[in-house]
Amino acid sequence: MMNVMEGDFFDGVRPVRVPAKMEFIGIKAILTVDSVSERYATPDLRVSPRTGSTKRFITFPDSGQFACADHPYLDFLPQESESEGPVAWLENHWFVSLASVAVVFCSLILGYLFGLPKAADLIAARIPMEVEQALGRQTVSVFDKNGLFKPTDLHPEIRKTIKSNFDKLCGDLPLKKYYQLEFRSGSVGPNAFALPGGIIVITDDMVKLTGNPDEIVAALAHEIGHVELRHTMRSVLQNSIVAALAATVTSDAASLSVAVAGLPVMLARTKYSREFESEADDYSFRMLKGKGYSPEAFATLMEKLSKKEVDYKKGAFNYISSHPVTAERVQRARDAAAR
Repeated sequence: MMNVMEGDFFDGVRPVRVPAKMEFIGIKAILTVDSVSERYATPDLRVSPRTGSTKRFITFPDSGQFACADHPYLDFLPQESESEGPVAWLENHWFVSLASVAVVFCSLILGYLFGLPKAADLIAARIPMEVEQALGRQTVSVFDKNGLFKPTDLHPEIRKTIKSNFDKLCGDLPLKKYYQLEFRSGSVGPNAFALPGGIIVITDDMVKLTGNPDEIVAALAHEIGHVELRHTMRSVLQNSIVAALAATVTSDAASLSVAVAGLPVMLARTKYSREFESEADDYSFRMLKGKGYSPEAFATLMEKLSKKEVDYKKGAFNYISSHPVTAERVQRARDAAAR
C-alpha cells in the first residue's frame, strides 16, 4: 500500500523551504525534492505531535524535515511523543479543556474556603508558642524602631490598674504564662491588637477614648480570644500559603520576598475573617461573665468606636478596619449580657 503526501522540505541548514513529496511503500519512505529522491527506513523517522490544525513535521536522521498537512498515515510512523494521542484528543475537544478549567477553578475556590483554613488550623496548633512569641516581639521591635510605636504617656497608676485587670483575665488560661501586655502611643490611633505568642498591645488613645475600665477589659478580652484561638497565626499562615502559591504559579519570587519582609506590618493590621471575629466575640463574652464583668461594656465600646470611625480612618492603622463594628456584633454583646 502506498501513501503520498505533498509538502515542503527544510534541509536543516538554510531557512528555506522547497516543495517536496513523500511516498511511503511498506517500511520505505521516499523523499523527492527537485526530481531528486532519497530513501529512508520508516523506523528512522520521527513525527511531531498533532497540534490543532497546524502542519506536522517528519524529521529525518540527517536533521532535515518534511512539513505537511496532517494525514492519518502519520499516526503509524514513530512519534516524537508517546502521549501524542491523548494530547491531540484534548486539543481537538475544546469543551473538555473548558470543563477542566472550571474544575480547577472550583477546586481552588473550595480549597481557599475550606481546605486552606483547615490546613492553617492544623499547622498553627503545632507551632510552639515560643516561636510565635519571637515573631510577636520582632513585630513590636520593628514598630518601635520605625516610630509607629512610641513610649506610653499613661499615668503609672492607670497602667497598673489595666495590667491588674489583664492579669485577672489571663490568670487561669491555658496559655497564661505567655501573655504580655504592652502599652504604646503613636500614630496607630485608638487601637488594641493581638500579636503572635500572647503579646497584646493597647494604645493610649484607646484608653483615653473609653474612659471606662470595664470597656478596656472588654477590648482586652476580645484580643485574648484571638490569642487562645490562635487566630493571628492562622491568618498569617493562610496569607503566607496564598502568597507562596501565587509566587509558584507566577514564578515571581520577588513578591514572596516582599510579603515576608512586610510580615510585621501585616501582623499588626490583620483583618480577621467574620468567623474569627464571631469566635473571639463569643470567647470574650464568656470570659467577661466568668470574671464578673458584663458584655454590655463591649457593646458600648463598639458604639463609641463607630461614632469616631471617620476620624480613625485618617490614621495608618485603626481598630475599625481590623475589627469592623456592626450592629449585629453590638446586639450579640447585649444579648450575652442579658443571659
